[in-house]
Amino acid sequence: MLVVTRKKDEKLIIGNEIEIQVLRIGRDNVRLGIKAPAHISIYRYEIYEAIKNENVSAVTSQTAVTSQIPDKDTLDKISKGMKVE
Repeated sequence: MLVVTRKKDEKLIIGNEIEIQVLRIGRDNVRLGIKAPAHISIYRYEIYEAIKNENVSAVTSQTAVTSQIPDKDTLDKISKGMKVE
């Protein structure tokens, strides 16, 4: 982790595309402005974590659903019962 000290209106550049500027410094918080290309998503950390947890929940609930496709043994039993003469 890079730790830097910045004053109001000072900036940081990440790569060639992301610019972070200190807009206001309060007692308990700092207001930052972030400029980034549209293809880069920017989230507050707690929102990012919520999205990530929802995605994990969705994947695990989908895999927990039983498949509608019969297994090999069931298919073999069905095909033996349906022999064409």
